[in-house]
Amino acid sequence: MPHSDLHVTCITTGRADYSLMRWPMHEIADRDDMRLSIVAGGGHLAASQGATISEIMQDGFQVDETVEMYLDSISATGPAIGAGLATMGIAQALARLTPDWVMLLGDRFEVLGAATAAAVHRIPICHLCGGDVTEDAYDDAFRHAITKLSHLHCTSTQNAASNVLQMGEEPWRVVHTGSPGLDALHKIPQLSRAEVFTALGLPDRTSTFLITLHPTTLKKDFGQSELHALLAALDEHPDAQLVFTGVNADTGGAIFDAIVQSFAAQRPNAVFRKSLGQTLYFNAVRQMQMVIGNSSSGLYEVPSLSVPTINIGDRQKGRLRATSVFDCNGTKDEILAAINAASAFLETDIVNPFGDGHSAIRIVDALQTVSRDRTPQELLTKRFCSLR
Repeated sequence: MPHSDLHVTCITTGRADYSLMRWPMHEIADRDDMRLSIVAGGGHLAASQGATISEIMQDGFQVDETVEMYLDSISATGPAIGAGLATMGIAQALARLTPDWVMLLGDRFEVLGAATAAAVHRIPICHLCGGDVTEDAYDDAFRHAITKLSHLHCTSTQNAASNVLQMGEEPWRVVHTGSPGLDALHKIPQLSRAEVFTALGLPDRTSTFLITLHPTTLKKDFGQSELHALLAALDEHPDAQLVFTGVNADTGGAIFDAIVQSFAAQRPNAVFRKSLGQTLYFNAVRQMQMVIGNSSSGLYEVPSLSVPTINIGDRQKGRLRATSVFDCNGTKDEILAAINAASAFLETDIVNPFGDGHSAIRIVDALQTVSRDRTPQELLTKRFCSLR
């Protein structure tokens, strides 16, 4: 494969993957011997998900193809059909773009559809953040399936790299780069505390919590019992200001958002935002007393800002944790106990197991290295490497 003008198509299906992929995308775009194209779909195109395609364009990128793949459904049918729409739409987009590589991140059903389309097109896939473990969501199985469809694996931790090797991937395909989400902490503009609270529409108060609780897709009620327990616990802290953000495009997500919006509307010191955008989100985290919920961001990025995280339930079970993460079951009493523990947390010298904030350059270097050192046939011909 030629080293010059290496064409990489990055596929993003919502704010969750874009917030991490943004920095490798910038790195690709900034290199003279590489070419970036972008396919955006899923939640990026849905008004109910914040229509976050505007954030991609505000970052200076051109979106080359859009693919409708999100159904606002409360049942499992929506994501299943969405995965099929992703496969079909992205297959057509890739036929037009003809890239040398496809870059994907994570574990969502739409991303599995994208990986299927790229694999059938015989386009090598660079997969970011494979090898992680999240035991209480179907995302876990999707992530591992994407790993087996992919040809280069850039992992967020050494443990994740070991997990990918355990799945039979050849060692030359696996590179521990760290999580690219941490790059944002060095690169986004820093807002003052006053600017943050003005943007949130709240007065400047120390006791302010940032809250994101996603559905837990393997639970029968998708985790609604945890959501109601959380809201009951927050009722025990009437003086705390609450900043709620919307959930991902998962089964049951619309119900979660409706419940939270109703709760926030009845509380004068609470706001709901479907999406804060990356710049406001990370600047807001810096000013929070704590972050509460079950988002991967609470484990990935928040510890680097020396802010405690309350991680509710099992959605992130299996991921590594910094000392600033307080795990609790999804009951009112356990959540209250975790809030008390996080309120007393004073540690500032926190070691984040997910990297140092310089991952994008490692990811793109790895992509260029294998493109230089391996022929297209070597890249596409995967051999199972047994650990026995």
